[in-house]
Amino acid sequence: MSVREGVRTYLSDRLVLRTCLYLAAALGAAVLAAWPRASLEAIIRTGASSDTFTVVAMAFLVCLLFLGARFGAQDFSPDPAVQLPEHVRLTAVSLLGLVGGRASFAVLHTILLLLLGAPFLAAAAAVGGAGLTHVARALAILGAAGLAGRAIGLLSNCIMGARRPLRDIALYLFLVAVLIATFLVATAASPFYGLYALLEPSEGFPEWLVCVAANLLLAAAFWGLSILALAVVRARARSFMKGHGNG
Repeated sequence: MSVREGVRTYLSDRLVLRTCLYLAAALGAAVLAAWPRASLEAIIRTGASSDTFTVVAMAFLVCLLFLGARFGAQDFSPDPAVQLPEHVRLTAVSLLGLVGGRASFAVLHTILLLLLGAPFLAAAAAVGGAGLTHVARALAILGAAGLAGRAIGLLSNCIMGARRPLRDIALYLFLVAVLIATFLVATAASPFYGLYALLEPSEGFPEWLVCVAANLLLAAAFWGLSILALAVVRARARSFMKGHGNG
């Protein structure tokens, strides 16, 4: 699927549009749940309700990780019957071009989701003592983490195809494992920590930038592993066809 075809198809698909509505509803609920109960004027003046911004940002992150993993695994595809492994077995399409096209569309689609959620994050920032700079940094962290989640979903699709629910269980377990390992091994790379510490004063190299770079590297690594997994799928298919033909 080319980027142009992907944009046209996904933006016209009802299921994909419903996911946008679900995202907006979830973020709206998070804003209402975390909205300060004290005087709004006093809150805006003092910026004393920083939890509002953090809670909404965390909710946004969970939504993007979930949607990214599901979109990457092709669960929300308008044509889920055509799975990547089968496509690779039956055609001579370039693996680099195939994964690269999906990665390019993933970037565009993630930007769309970020734009959709940005007003909710800005509203939370208005009462949470955060400025536009904090909102921009949060969106950068969210976008990078969403791409990493999407790359993990794509890798699961390349390895396991449409074998659900086994693939879904493996996908979510692996996603959670990566998030936990990231937090334990390199805390600064954890998107949850990055959002939590965003309003805290920091010294030295900006932690939010470390988080963005680390998650983009994770996304690139998992996309690279996806190419490798598809190469194995194609090699096995050719070996089987060759052996069957000789037989």
